[in-house]
Amino acid sequence: MNQKLVQSLVQIILSLSDEDRQYLEREIQKYSLAKQLENLEDKLKIFEAKYQMLSQEFYRQFQAGKLADSSDFFEWNTYYEMLNLSQVKISDKS
Repeated sequence: MNQKLVQSLVQIILSLSDEDRQYLEREIQKYSLAKQLENLEDKLKIFEAKYQMLSQEFYRQFQAGKLADSSDFFEWNTYYEMLNLSQVKISDKS
């Protein structure tokens, strides 16, 4: 890690007004949530390709008890629910 760069960034952040710091924090949170969404979508695509089914359809069937209780399906279900929660958080922040 470049310590001089980090120190410079700290000085810049400390020189910001409260309003600007709050704006910066919101932007960092948005970026972080967007990266989380991207990672979750990548994980879902792996399951979709493996089982030749869209996540939305998988979720509907899994919740209805129409699919087996495999560890893959529990993991897929969890990622799908995490994606939905993250999307709600992003829409609430917009």
